[in-house]
Amino acid sequence: MDGTEQHAVTSMTFPSCDQEDLIEAIDSVEEQLHVSHPNVALMCRFLNSIARSLRAQPEARDACLAIEDAISKAGMPSTWQSGI
Repeated sequence: MDGTEQHAVTSMTFPSCDQEDLIEAIDSVEEQLHVSHPNVALMCRFLNSIARSLRAQPEARDACLAIEDAISKAGMPSTWQSGI
């Protein structure tokens, strides 16, 4: 993470333990993006988790839609809106 994502996450209004989990999920996705054969299913799980964590934050609406687009383009299931 280059710091931009971490600042965005820590500036939102949810508990710090949730922020730490979110930062860990973002780091895991970034790690997969840098390997020669990324685990798409694992990335999808983390992306859904990230979007689920962000969905209650009005300022994160665009990020959630970008995540939805990435999941869709990968042909993976989107589950982050379940239970809304």
